[in-house]
Amino acid sequence: MTRRQIVFLKPKNLTRVVLGGVIGMIGMTSLGGCHPQVQAQCSTCAQYEASIREWRAGRIAALRAEHGWLALAGLYWLDSLDTGEHRLGADPGADLVFPEGAPPEIGRLRLQGGEVSLQVAPGVDARIGELAVTQTVLRSDVDPKQPPDRVHIGERFTFFILSRGGRLGVRLYDSASPARREFAGIDSFPVASEWRIQARFEAHAQPREIEHPTVLGTVQAAQVPGVAVFSIAGREHRLTPILEAGPAGQELLFVFRDQTSGVETYTGGRFLIAALAQDGTVELDFNKAHNPPCAFTPYATCPVPLPENRLPIRIEAGEKLPADHPAP
Repeated sequence: MTRRQIVFLKPKNLTRVVLGGVIGMIGMTSLGGCHPQVQAQCSTCAQYEASIREWRAGRIAALRAEHGWLALAGLYWLDSLDTGEHRLGADPGADLVFPEGAPPEIGRLRLQGGEVSLQVAPGVDARIGELAVTQTVLRSDVDPKQPPDRVHIGERFTFFILSRGGRLGVRLYDSASPARREFAGIDSFPVASEWRIQARFEAHAQPREIEHPTVLGTVQAAQVPGVAVFSIAGREHRLTPILEAGPAGQELLFVFRDQTSGVETYTGGRFLIAALAQDGTVELDFNKAHNPPCAFTPYATCPVPLPENRLPIRIEAGEKLPADHPAP
């Protein structure tokens, strides 16, 4: 009650008010203080919020890792160069110029018949795993079941061959990159349990093959297993996921934009990863909506939201722009 609403209650009314308050407290206790929508999923809101904080800490650690997105230092498309043989190293005259600190001449890459071979220059410390290499054919990341050959140059640089949309390129990591060294963190919306939504999943009889657009202006093959349907404030919305290979197997990747995109959040949209649908239901926890790699580096090849994944509402949950990212 406010000061102007103070009234004196007769004992009979007082009993009714106290009893009502006790019942209300019992009701709140039965909900664990959580939003009713998520009561079946968390024993207490404190437990749920702690799980989100733990998830965010793991995300920051992955970004800051030696081979995380912040360590990317180059992306070189081999088919854009004039010849089939490419010199690589820190020498400004090289075809693939590595950052300062790399050996001036690392060796040569040859692209022939869809294969990339490496010839290492004398005296260069080059390893794949623990094995020193001087000449080898490099396996790319075209097959998610077969990890690419990562070539370590000394203790600082690592590169591998990536395949995107039928093109082959070199992805370079620098463990001493300025982006990794100077990273200031990521701003996020407050954790709110109402953004943990149980969506109906309308599965296709068979996953549909689509060409998913990317930030490069190219497309990449993807599979769409169905559509997630959910309601916010009484209005129905739909999001289309693509199948991705995760650490524990296949998972759903939702690439979406909303009315915060280009304002508080990254203009290119955000990612949301969910487990495969169970019994026709998929959980969309927007508190885990996060920036794509392209928000941190120009050397990533991110998918961009499909037209149907541009939501006409504000999703005030998950990551905002990185702390050191320029304002939109």
